[in-house]
Amino acid sequence: MTVLHAIYLVVGALVCVFLELLAISSLREDQLRAATISSTLFIFFALIWFGGYFVLSPPDTILTLFSVLAVVFFVLYFAPLGSNREIRIGSITERFDERDVIFSREEYLPETAEYIRYYAMKPEYKEIDDRMRKLPELLEPGGRFYDAEVSGRIDAVFRQIEKLTTAVDGETSGQCREIDAVAMTHTIKQMVRDLGADEVGIAVLNPMFVYSHVGRGPEKWSAPIINNHRFAVAFTVEMRYAAVSAAPLLPITEETADRYLRAARISIELADHIRALGYPARAHISGSNYQIILPPVAHDAGLGELGRHGYLISPKFGPRIRLGAVTTDLPLVADKPVSFGVQNFCARCLKCAVNCPAGAIPAAGKTEVRGVEKWPLNPEQCFHYWRVIGTDCGLCMKVCPYSHPPTFVHNAVRAAIRRSSFARRFSIWADDLLYGKKPPLPRP
Repeated sequence: MTVLHAIYLVVGALVCVFLELLAISSLREDQLRAATISSTLFIFFALIWFGGYFVLSPPDTILTLFSVLAVVFFVLYFAPLGSNREIRIGSITERFDERDVIFSREEYLPETAEYIRYYAMKPEYKEIDDRMRKLPELLEPGGRFYDAEVSGRIDAVFRQIEKLTTAVDGETSGQCREIDAVAMTHTIKQMVRDLGADEVGIAVLNPMFVYSHVGRGPEKWSAPIINNHRFAVAFTVEMRYAAVSAAPLLPITEETADRYLRAARISIELADHIRALGYPARAHISGSNYQIILPPVAHDAGLGELGRHGYLISPKFGPRIRLGAVTTDLPLVADKPVSFGVQNFCARCLKCAVNCPAGAIPAAGKTEVRGVEKWPLNPEQCFHYWRVIGTDCGLCMKVCPYSHPPTFVHNAVRAAIRRSSFARRFSIWADDLLYGKKPPLPRP
C-alpha cells in the first residue's frame, strides 16, 4: 500500500469516526433529527469513500483529488484563519438605573408611591407597562403553560431566594489579615468551585456596572446605590441541557429557579467567608438584591462574551448558565476578558433572532448602548411574551449553537470557530442542517 492510499484511508476513517461520534452524541442529547442526519451521512460517506475505493479501484489521480480536498477542508476549518472581533467598550459616562429594569417596573402597582413617582420621571413607559400588568403574572393561572403543581413548586423556590436577600451583607469580623493576593485568588476560586459553581473568575469592578438606584428587593426603593468595592468574584452555574431543551415549557423555568437558588447560596457563603477574613463583601443574588449588572462584570472576569441574545456565552457551556457574584475589597488578582469568536459568529448566525417569538432580538447589526457596542434587545416585547406563556421562555438559549453540551464533537467545533472564519460560516450552515433553522416547539 502506497503512502497516498494510506492517507486516503486515514482521512476517510477520521471523517467516519467524527460522524459516528456526532450521531452517538445526538442520540444521548435526544436530538433525533441530528442523529438521523449524521447517521445517514456516515453511511453514504462510508459507501462512497470506502466502497468506491475497494470496488472501483480508482486511479491515483482521483484518490489524490479526494484526499487533497479533504485535507484542504480540515485546514480551512481548524487553522487560525481570520481574526476574532472583540466587544468594543467605549467611554461609559452614566450608570444604569435599576428602577428602569423591566422586572422592577412590573412591580410598580397603580396608586402606589413608586408607581406615581416612577411614571412622573419616565412617562414613556407607562402605557407599555400598564398593558403588561393586565396579563397574568409568571407562574400564575392564565399563563399558556401554567400547571398548578409545577408552577407552585417553582414559586416555592423563588420564595426561598427572596428570604435570602437580607443575608447578602454584614459586618466584617476583626481586623483585616495580611493577604497574599495570588494565593488568596487561588483559594477563593477553589472554594467557589467546591461550593458548586462551574466556572469562576475575578474582575476589577467597573463603577459603571454598578446600578445607580435601587429598583426592587428589600432595600429602600429609589435609594442611591453606593458600592466602591475593588473586585468582583463572578461565577457560572450550568443549566442542564435537557431542561433547556424543553423551552419554552415550565422545565426551563424550574431549572432557572434551581440554579438561581444555588448561585444565591454560593454567593452568600462566599461573602460570609470573606467578611470573616476582615474584608467587606456583598453577595449579589436574584430576588432581587443585585447592585451590579452581572453579564458585563462576568465578561470582565473572563467568563465569556455577550451574544446577540443578551446572554453571556461561556466557552464551555454557551448561554446555558446563570451568573452569581460577590463584590469585595479582599486583595485578589483579576483575570482578563476572553474573545473566542462569539462576536463574529453571532453577526452571521441570527438563529436566536429568527426563533424569538416576541421579536425582541434584533436581526440587524450592533448599535452603541451607553458606550458599549451591542445588539440592543427589546425587554418590553420579551417580558410581554413571558407573561403570555407564564414561563421565562428560553427559546433563544435553547437554539443557540453554543448551547450544545461540551462533548468531544461540540468541543472540536468550538475550538474551530474560535480560530477560523471558515469554520464559523460552515458551522452555522451545519447547525441549521442538523437541528433545523427553526426547531419545532415541544408539546406541553
